[in-house]
Amino acid sequence: MNNSASNINHLKYGFWPGLIFPLIMFLIMYLVRYHEVGILEYLSNLWRFQILIKLMTLCVLPNLLLFLVFFKKKYDMAARGVLMATFIYAFLVIISVAIQSL
Repeated sequence: MNNSASNINHLKYGFWPGLIFPLIMFLIMYLVRYHEVGILEYLSNLWRFQILIKLMTLCVLPNLLLFLVFFKKKYDMAARGVLMATFIYAFLVIISVAIQSL
């Protein structure tokens, strides 16, 4: 493995993009479709109509692409970081479902 590959193959280089990419995806969806509505009102409506959880799961899809890129390049630690971030989102979805079912 060359020096630049060993620099990228760290948990943090997968974890932080794995956390940030879904948020960017959510922001893009908001700006493209509902930019005339305030962000807090948008989130409130998503929660009220029980769409927020579904949208959160769709926003995590870019992590799959990122994971596959790291996996193909054999950056196993970075791929693990993406997987960790994805599990955090999965945990948030499970908590949201539990709260919403109350």
